[in-house]
Amino acid sequence: MSALEQSRTFGNFECHQWRGAIFDALPGWAEQLAAGFVYVARQHGNAAGNRWLRRNSQDLVEPSFILSRFMPIRAALVRAMSALVNRGSTTIEGVQAASAWLLSVERRLIVGSLNATHDDDALVNYAQAQASAIDKNSSLLIGDIAKMNRLQRLGLVSPAPPRMARNGQPLSVQYRAYQDACARAANPFTPPPFIGNFRFQRWHYLRPLCLSVVRVRAIEQGRIRCALHGITPPSEKLPAKTQLARLSCSLWWRRKLRRQCGRTVEQVMREAHRVHKQAGIYCSDFTVERRRSQRLRNNALLETLEAINQEGQTYTLAELAELGLANPDHRRAELMLRIRDTEVEARRLGHKGMFYTMTTPSKFHPVIANNCVRNRKYQGATPREAQQYLQGLWAKVRAKLARDEIGVYGIRVVEPHHDGTPHWHLLLWMKPEHEPQVTATLREYAEEAHPEELFNRWGKTTARFDAKRIDYKKGTAAGYVAKYISKNINGEQFMDADKYDHSMTDSAPRIEAWASVWGIRQFQFLGLPSVTVWREVRRLTEKQDAMLKDWEAATRPHPCAARRFAQIRKAANAGQWDQFLRLMGGPMTKRKDQPIKPWVETKMNTGAHIETFSHATGEDFGPCAVVARGQYGEEQKVTFGLVATGRAGFSSEYMTRVYKWQVRAKGSRAGGDFQAVGEAESPWTRVTNCTQGPDIQPREPSPAELKAQLARFKAWQSSEIYRAELEAVHHDIIADREASRRMAASPPPTSFSEEEEFFPPELC
Repeated sequence: MSALEQSRTFGNFECHQWRGAIFDALPGWAEQLAAGFVYVARQHGNAAGNRWLRRNSQDLVEPSFILSRFMPIRAALVRAMSALVNRGSTTIEGVQAASAWLLSVERRLIVGSLNATHDDDALVNYAQAQASAIDKNSSLLIGDIAKMNRLQRLGLVSPAPPRMARNGQPLSVQYRAYQDACARAANPFTPPPFIGNFRFQRWHYLRPLCLSVVRVRAIEQGRIRCALHGITPPSEKLPAKTQLARLSCSLWWRRKLRRQCGRTVEQVMREAHRVHKQAGIYCSDFTVERRRSQRLRNNALLETLEAINQEGQTYTLAELAELGLANPDHRRAELMLRIRDTEVEARRLGHKGMFYTMTTPSKFHPVIANNCVRNRKYQGATPREAQQYLQGLWAKVRAKLARDEIGVYGIRVVEPHHDGTPHWHLLLWMKPEHEPQVTATLREYAEEAHPEELFNRWGKTTARFDAKRIDYKKGTAAGYVAKYISKNINGEQFMDADKYDHSMTDSAPRIEAWASVWGIRQFQFLGLPSVTVWREVRRLTEKQDAMLKDWEAATRPHPCAARRFAQIRKAANAGQWDQFLRLMGGPMTKRKDQPIKPWVETKMNTGAHIETFSHATGEDFGPCAVVARGQYGEEQKVTFGLVATGRAGFSSEYMTRVYKWQVRAKGSRAGGDFQAVGEAESPWTRVTNCTQGPDIQPREPSPAELKAQLARFKAWQSSEIYRAELEAVHHDIIADREASRRMAASPPPTSFSEEEEFFPPELC
């Protein structure tokens, strides 16, 4: 006999009805609640069982209502819910914990009003709706400002709302004060007070509200919308036009929502115990599949676009991506080259190499490594928060070494544990006399938090920090990190399994998906020259020798700078990173002291078609349109080449971007301007087209004036007239909706009478 059937043996008919209403409202927990009721009722009677049932069922939620909303991860949620029920000290405590967790899952997986588990098409439509809402709101604000300026010109601006009594006083006192304030307040029909001699009156002119108020107000409302979705809004340091352009752009919302939804779902899967070596190692299967779909969409888009340069060379963007560092083989080869040659230079200088491993405390790990059991110390931290913890430790270490005047250089590799929690591998070189102090500093900060976890029955462990001295008799330093680098890129260079007995080729896509969804930088070099200089120099191959000679003949660089540039170019094109490192000043050389730096300048519009109107910000740049603008109206900074420094005060520029590429749809006619074809001119201008008068730029108010106008506009929006108009519009919308509903409804069926049909006598 089930617990539900046993519960019917207690109490009368009314008790059965009351308990049945509770069980029908919570069918997912009905059996557990009935079992608890039966146990209490047998011990203390039917009344005590009813009190127990009422007290323990009031905060529960029906799991099927939540599980049906997230069908792609329903199985994982059901397993996690069952595990939480079993982990409770009693059944009802487990049920309450599972119900509270399901409520938190529902709250997190609904981003705004978007279901985070929906497909990408739903996300794209939702992003378009958010951007359109902000754009529409800006248009409505423009109409409100025009209305307020008109009423102000006619002298019909409503007065400020009356002040009420202070909070804390009795409600009757507050209501009486509000009535008195309304009775004494002026309104548009109040006769003006007596005005004496105009010669002794002081008049103040209120400037009409400008469009800058619209931007500020729309940005405030856009930031509120971002907060509702858990999205970081644009930086306040950006111009107001750029901020509003980002907030009203569907692509910006799409990127933010994809990131937020991906991380939220992955964290829920980690809490559901579906990310570990016995389930989905490194990241969940749902995230791996979503990342695979994203890569397929990106590859399909790259295949539909092609780039053409001034020499007529045409490639698809997919082909160009394979030639660059997007190709995992090229990326791995460059990393290994830099590590190997850095080791060659370190051995020449007599520096000592060390291999360190740093991990996070137990509170960052959702499962225990040995048996994949849930970790009770886990506090819900995400891998990104664990990465920020390790970054904070490394910041303390760098500050301490800088105070002690100790320099280190090498590479940092971030690798996930099987449960998705990151840990660091540091391959560092230093002077031999500095090695004990560097190791002691790293150990001190790595073991600073929760030191009680570092001891077991056999003594102190190396779970948090481990240091190994590189023994060149056993292998090179590159051999220490080669497996980690290959595992974090594509894993095709090692056919053996990793330490979790998983194939490297199977683990690499999961690690790439893990790094992508959490935004974690996997590789970073420390204390070495800028790799941008290395890559820019290698653009000038032997084919560009003639172009380089013409450039030097035209620019006449300083002889010392030209000589340094030639030496560095020779070493880079030969693939000798150790020579490049030596010519750039050696390890631990500050960027300002390096002889060659990137040449970054503002991009200029030099083509035949110069866009003078920004569709993102609504600006007409006019004569300033020669400066290239980005998607959101900001000036574009691009790398043109390199700046070689000669003696102090002498520097020369070298252009390395010799090709000018134009992206167009695949199959477009050759030589056509893809961006200009079929594009209409600006629909209106701010000048008289007949007389071609001067271009009058709108005046931007000062910050103090803008703040005062914004306060006036907010006061207008809080006035009674504005609220009455909004209510009238709302009622009109409801009336129109009801009228449309009645028109679309089918006519009622004709009622037929059962009386006998009547025929006139003359027709019989």
